[in-house]
Amino acid sequence: MNNNQVQTLGPSRFLQRVGKSRLGHLLVIIGSAAILGGCSSRPIAPLNSANVQQDVPDTLRVPAGHQAVLQAHSIGRLVYECQAVKRSPYEYEWLSRNPDIDLTDARGESIKHKSGARASWSHHDGSTAKSREFVEVANGSHNLPLQTYKLEPAASPGALHNISYVQRLRTVGGWMTVVPCTSAQLGMRVTVPYEADYVFWRPIGS
Repeated sequence: MNNNQVQTLGPSRFLQRVGKSRLGHLLVIIGSAAILGGCSSRPIAPLNSANVQQDVPDTLRVPAGHQAVLQAHSIGRLVYECQAVKRSPYEYEWLSRNPDIDLTDARGESIKHKSGARASWSHHDGSTAKSREFVEVANGSHNLPLQTYKLEPAASPGALHNISYVQRLRTVGGWMTVVPCTSAQLGMRVTVPYEADYVFWRPIGS
Protein backbone atom coordinates (compact mmCIF):
# COMPACT_ATOMS: atom_id res chain seq x y z
CA MET A 1 0.00 0.00 0.00
CA ASN A 2 1.31 3.52 -0.78
CA ASN A 3 0.76 6.53 1.46
CA ASN A 4 -1.89 8.02 -0.80
CA GLN A 5 -4.13 4.97 -1.00
CA VAL A 6 -7.65 5.41 0.34
CA GLN A 7 -9.32 2.61 2.25
CA THR A 8 -12.81 1.96 3.56
CA LEU A 9 -12.59 -0.04 6.77
CA GLY A 10 -15.13 -1.26 9.29
CA PRO A 11 -14.31 -0.45 12.91
CA SER A 12 -12.68 -3.80 13.77
CA ARG A 13 -10.47 -3.87 10.66
CA PHE A 14 -9.66 -0.21 11.18
CA LEU A 15 -8.35 -0.83 14.69
CA GLN A 16 -6.33 -3.84 13.58
CA ARG A 17 -4.80 -2.00 10.63
CA VAL A 18 -3.94 1.12 12.62
CA GLY A 19 -2.27 -0.98 15.28
CA LYS A 20 0.12 -2.35 12.66
CA SER A 21 0.56 0.69 10.46
CA ARG A 22 3.21 3.38 10.78
CA LEU A 23 2.26 5.22 7.61
CA GLY A 24 2.43 8.88 8.55
CA HIS A 25 -0.10 10.17 6.05
CA LEU A 26 -2.50 7.27 5.66
CA LEU A 27 -5.99 8.50 4.86
CA VAL A 28 -8.62 6.25 6.37
CA ILE A 29 -12.30 6.48 5.65
CA ILE A 30 -14.43 4.99 8.39
CA GLY A 31 -17.52 3.31 6.94
CA SER A 32 -20.65 5.35 7.51
CA ALA A 33 -22.48 2.39 9.02
CA ALA A 34 -20.02 2.27 11.90
CA ILE A 35 -21.19 5.62 13.23
CA LEU A 36 -24.33 6.62 11.37
CA GLY A 37 -25.96 3.22 11.67
CA GLY A 38 -26.53 3.07 7.94
CA CYS A 39 -28.96 5.99 7.91
CA SER A 40 -29.41 8.06 4.78
CA SER A 41 -29.64 11.83 4.49
CA ARG A 42 -32.37 13.16 6.76
CA PRO A 43 -34.94 15.57 5.28
CA ILE A 44 -34.96 19.09 6.67
CA ALA A 45 -37.81 19.39 9.16
CA PRO A 46 -40.44 22.14 8.76
CA LEU A 47 -39.29 25.36 10.45
CA ASN A 48 -41.12 26.15 13.69
CA SER A 49 -39.49 28.13 16.50
CA ALA A 50 -41.27 26.22 19.26
CA ASN A 51 -40.51 22.80 17.77
CA VAL A 52 -36.86 23.66 17.11
CA GLN A 53 -36.13 24.11 20.82
CA GLN A 54 -38.41 21.42 22.18
CA ASP A 55 -35.57 19.03 23.04
CA VAL A 56 -32.70 21.52 23.23
CA PRO A 57 -30.77 21.70 26.53
CA ASP A 58 -31.49 24.87 28.52
CA THR A 59 -27.95 26.20 28.10
CA LEU A 60 -28.36 26.14 24.30
CA ARG A 61 -31.80 27.72 24.08
CA VAL A 62 -32.12 30.98 22.19
CA PRO A 63 -33.70 33.60 24.46
CA ALA A 64 -37.17 35.03 23.97
CA GLY A 65 -37.49 37.80 21.42
CA HIS A 66 -35.93 35.83 18.56
CA GLN A 67 -37.47 33.65 15.86
CA ALA A 68 -36.11 30.81 13.76
CA VAL A 69 -35.99 32.04 10.16
CA LEU A 70 -33.73 29.58 8.33
CA GLN A 71 -32.72 25.96 8.67
CA ALA A 72 -29.88 24.19 6.86
CA HIS A 73 -28.60 20.63 6.76
CA SER A 74 -25.08 19.33 6.38
CA ILE A 75 -23.96 15.82 5.53
CA GLY A 76 -20.44 14.77 4.62
CA ARG A 77 -17.09 13.86 6.10
CA LEU A 78 -14.82 15.70 8.51
CA VAL A 79 -11.04 15.37 8.19
CA TYR A 80 -8.87 15.05 11.30
CA GLU A 81 -5.09 14.95 11.59
CA CYS A 82 -3.10 13.71 14.60
CA GLN A 83 -0.73 16.49 15.70
CA ALA A 84 1.43 17.40 18.68
CA VAL A 85 -0.16 20.32 20.51
CA LYS A 86 2.24 20.58 23.46
CA ARG A 87 5.85 19.74 24.28
CA SER A 88 7.66 18.73 27.50
CA PRO A 89 5.86 16.41 27.84
CA TYR A 90 4.35 15.91 24.42
CA GLU A 91 0.57 15.92 24.10
CA TYR A 92 -1.30 14.91 20.96
CA GLU A 93 -4.77 15.72 19.64
CA TRP A 94 -6.89 15.10 16.56
CA LEU A 95 -7.17 18.52 14.86
CA SER A 96 -9.78 19.44 12.27
CA ARG A 97 -8.45 19.94 8.76
CA ASN A 98 -11.68 21.03 7.04
CA PRO A 99 -11.31 24.54 5.57
CA ASP A 100 -15.10 24.85 5.57
CA ILE A 101 -18.30 22.81 5.78
CA ASP A 102 -21.07 22.80 3.16
CA LEU A 103 -24.64 23.40 4.31
CA THR A 104 -27.82 23.36 2.22
CA ASP A 105 -30.87 25.37 3.24
CA ALA A 106 -34.53 24.44 2.69
CA ARG A 107 -34.50 26.09 -0.76
CA GLY A 108 -31.49 24.08 -1.86
CA GLU A 109 -29.12 27.05 -1.67
CA SER A 110 -25.61 26.58 -0.30
CA ILE A 111 -24.03 28.03 2.82
CA LYS A 112 -20.30 27.81 3.55
CA HIS A 113 -19.50 27.39 7.23
CA LYS A 114 -16.11 27.86 8.86
CA SER A 115 -16.17 26.26 12.31
CA GLY A 116 -14.27 27.24 15.43
CA ALA A 117 -14.40 29.90 18.13
CA ARG A 118 -14.80 32.59 15.44
CA ALA A 119 -17.14 30.62 13.23
CA SER A 120 -18.66 32.22 10.14
CA TRP A 121 -21.34 31.50 7.55
CA SER A 122 -21.47 32.70 3.94
CA HIS A 123 -24.72 32.25 2.03
CA HIS A 124 -24.94 31.74 -1.71
CA ASP A 125 -26.75 35.09 -1.98
CA GLY A 126 -23.67 36.93 -0.65
CA SER A 127 -24.86 37.58 2.90
CA THR A 128 -22.52 36.63 5.75
CA ALA A 129 -22.56 36.20 9.52
CA LYS A 130 -19.81 35.78 12.13
CA SER A 131 -19.95 34.44 15.66
CA ARG A 132 -18.92 36.38 18.75
CA GLU A 133 -19.09 33.52 21.27
CA PHE A 134 -20.60 30.07 21.63
CA VAL A 135 -21.61 27.40 24.13
CA GLU A 136 -21.77 23.66 23.56
CA VAL A 137 -23.11 20.50 25.15
CA ALA A 138 -21.84 16.97 24.57
CA ASN A 139 -24.06 14.73 22.43
CA GLY A 140 -22.67 11.24 22.96
CA SER A 141 -19.21 9.82 22.43
CA HIS A 142 -19.35 9.63 18.60
CA ASN A 143 -21.37 12.76 17.80
CA LEU A 144 -20.26 16.35 17.43
CA PRO A 145 -21.35 18.53 20.37
CA LEU A 146 -24.55 20.54 20.11
CA GLN A 147 -23.80 24.26 19.91
CA THR A 148 -25.38 27.69 20.05
CA TYR A 149 -23.47 30.64 18.59
CA LYS A 150 -24.17 34.26 19.44
CA LEU A 151 -23.43 36.38 16.39
CA GLU A 152 -22.12 39.84 15.75
CA PRO A 153 -24.67 42.20 14.17
CA ALA A 154 -24.51 41.99 10.37
CA ALA A 155 -26.22 44.51 8.12
CA SER A 156 -25.51 42.75 4.81
CA PRO A 157 -28.76 42.10 2.89
CA GLY A 158 -29.84 38.55 2.18
CA ALA A 159 -30.77 35.36 3.98
CA LEU A 160 -28.29 35.99 6.80
CA HIS A 161 -29.25 39.62 7.35
CA ASN A 162 -29.32 40.49 11.06
CA ILE A 163 -28.97 36.85 12.17
CA SER A 164 -28.42 36.89 15.93
CA TYR A 165 -27.98 33.20 16.84
CA VAL A 166 -27.09 29.94 15.08
CA GLN A 167 -27.68 26.52 16.62
CA ARG A 168 -26.05 23.25 15.57
CA LEU A 169 -28.51 20.50 16.48
CA ARG A 170 -29.24 16.81 15.87
CA THR A 171 -25.62 15.91 15.21
CA VAL A 172 -24.84 12.36 14.11
CA GLY A 173 -21.23 11.20 13.94
CA GLY A 174 -18.33 13.53 13.21
CA TRP A 175 -16.34 13.01 16.43
CA MET A 176 -12.96 11.26 16.23
CA THR A 177 -12.99 8.72 19.07
CA VAL A 178 -12.16 5.39 17.41
CA VAL A 179 -8.36 5.71 17.54
CA PRO A 180 -6.24 7.58 20.12
CA CYS A 181 -3.88 10.28 18.87
CA THR A 182 -0.36 9.35 20.01
CA SER A 183 3.19 9.60 18.64
CA ALA A 184 2.50 6.39 16.68
CA GLN A 185 -0.31 8.13 14.74
CA LEU A 186 1.47 11.49 14.33
CA GLY A 187 0.57 12.93 10.91
CA MET A 188 -2.17 10.38 10.24
CA ARG A 189 -5.35 11.72 8.65
CA VAL A 190 -8.77 10.20 9.22
CA THR A 191 -12.15 11.14 7.75
CA VAL A 192 -15.31 10.68 9.81
CA PRO A 193 -18.89 10.82 8.42
CA TYR A 194 -21.34 13.18 10.07
CA GLU A 195 -24.69 14.97 9.79
CA ALA A 196 -26.02 18.08 11.50
CA ASP A 197 -28.83 20.62 11.32
CA TYR A 198 -28.22 24.36 11.65
CA VAL A 199 -30.95 26.78 12.72
CA PHE A 200 -30.58 30.53 12.16
CA TRP A 201 -32.37 33.02 14.41
CA ARG A 202 -33.22 36.69 13.99
CA PRO A 203 -34.73 39.23 16.42
CA ILE A 204 -38.50 39.36 16.06
CA GLY A 205 -39.55 42.30 13.94
CA SER A 206 -36.15 42.86 12.35
